[in-house]
Amino acid sequence: MILVTGGLGMIGAHTARALVDFGHEVVVTTHRRTEVPSFLAGRVTVESLDVTDRDAFFALGDRYDISDIVHLAGTIPDEDPIRFFRTDTTGLLNALDAARTWGVRRFAVASSLGVYIGRAETPWHEELELPTAELPHLITAFKKAVEPLTTHSLRGSGVQPVVLRIGSIWGPLVDPESPFMP
Repeated sequence: MILVTGGLGMIGAHTARALVDFGHEVVVTTHRRTEVPSFLAGRVTVESLDVTDRDAFFALGDRYDISDIVHLAGTIPDEDPIRFFRTDTTGLLNALDAARTWGVRRFAVASSLGVYIGRAETPWHEELELPTAELPHLITAFKKAVEPLTTHSLRGSGVQPVVLRIGSIWGPLVDPESPFMP
């Protein structure tokens, strides 16, 4: 079974849908949202979870045979950047600890194409080296930190890290000139 944290959010719900469409059993977590999108209703198991609660996170492993984790849970920054970084880092570390403890195959984590801010070339792509640049938003700064935290935390564990550099929306509202457009 694949665990998708933040699985009722916009990216999480569509990720869960794709996994179910590929034939996987999926359990999604939600902290504040309660409404299950119609395209997931009856197709996924929904668990209420505050990812910063380590004991509650680990209890999922007692109820489900988790083979992979897609960590998409996160918060929106407010006026206190320390609180934002503490909350999202605690959730990430709990998810990484669970991945190692449960011996999952893969751990995928949301990053952002914003890690390329400071590169003049567009479109941005994975062959570009990551620049050292001032990042304009707390979420982008956190996503840039997520990558080495994840890869170093999983090194030698047998868990394959997968960094998802999410860039832009698809569909009629996409801006094809945006550097976030892959």
